[in-house]
Amino acid sequence: MMEALDGLKAELKTATDAEMKKQIEAKAAEIEAKLEKMKEIDELKTEVKVLKDAADKNQPVIDKFVADGSKKSITGNRSFNDLLSEAISGSADKIKSLKKGQSVQLELKAVADMTFATNFSTADASVTQVRPGIIELPKRKLHIRQLLQGGGMSTSNFAYVKEVTGEEGPETVAEGSAKNQFDLDLQEVESPAQYVAGYIRISRKMLDDIAGMTTFLQSRLLELLLRSEDTQLISGNGTSPNLSGITDSGNYTAASTSETTEALMLIDAISQLEGYDREANGILLHPTDYWNLAKLTNLNQSSAVVTSENGVLRIGGVPVYRSTACTVDKYIVGDWVMGANLLTREAPRVEFFYEDGTNVRENKVTVRVEERVAFPIYGDNYFIYGDFGNAS
Repeated sequence: MMEALDGLKAELKTATDAEMKKQIEAKAAEIEAKLEKMKEIDELKTEVKVLKDAADKNQPVIDKFVADGSKKSITGNRSFNDLLSEAISGSADKIKSLKKGQSVQLELKAVADMTFATNFSTADASVTQVRPGIIELPKRKLHIRQLLQGGGMSTSNFAYVKEVTGEEGPETVAEGSAKNQFDLDLQEVESPAQYVAGYIRISRKMLDDIAGMTTFLQSRLLELLLRSEDTQLISGNGTSPNLSGITDSGNYTAASTSETTEALMLIDAISQLEGYDREANGILLHPTDYWNLAKLTNLNQSSAVVTSENGVLRIGGVPVYRSTACTVDKYIVGDWVMGANLLTREAPRVEFFYEDGTNVRENKVTVRVEERVAFPIYGDNYFIYGDFGNAS
């Protein structure tokens, strides 16, 4: 066929008639098409031979499927894998004679029960739905800073001047007599700003790969900071770097009462505070003591003393606040507006540092939470501090 094609090409070169040239070209094109078809057939024969050789090599595996299949019972529940093996065994001859472009349809001879244990034992991530974010531990319902007047400061130390005594004053005087002389005693007091701070180190992998980790840290670390602040505001001992808290010596007056019921003890504390011309505008209790008082309202006992308005418990009209920052059986009746200020030099914040210590070498991140605050308490009789220990 190649010789015929070459002859036609030679005639084409010598032909002069246009119609003859056209016929020769058509015939040559037909021969070329047949040659291309023959090449494709040769290629297919080669592929068929490769497939047959591969089938011959896999004959032992197919024989094993057949042998295993003969041992199976055709009754009862069969696994999908067992039935698939039998289907392959039954189609062994078809598989061996496969040609290019052909396929074999495997028919399972019985219905199989597919289970995770049998057919998909590695299914963990595939069937898991993960809730976005990280569920953190509960936040404290009320922090002490929420009861105080806030403010700012621009230096490291806050100083104020207060009157120490004011018992002396003008007196009546007879006509022509000398007037009474008196004086005022003042004192300058300083309240330094102190750091409340801490840090953690976390791997960059954990920070980057756990969804919501950054948001969780920003929320949780601030909550832990405020809890430490609560401790300082209530019971800090004033020894640097501690703040001087409400129950530190010199910052409160001890409750004085002969009552043995909680509600009446608080009434005495309010009376005691007002005896110093202070304004009782808040009572702080632990939730346990708060709800013990609430029982009195529910039982209609001492209704003139314990009331509830718009969900707010009141003792003698003074609102009661509850927080786990307060110790069980302890109470603070105070003038929270005039008695103290929480002054902020550096606001609470969470910061991430990639270059700290060996972080770069170890792929870690330092996360710092801190604030700098001062807590001036302006006298020893703005807060009455007592104990329910003797209550009945």
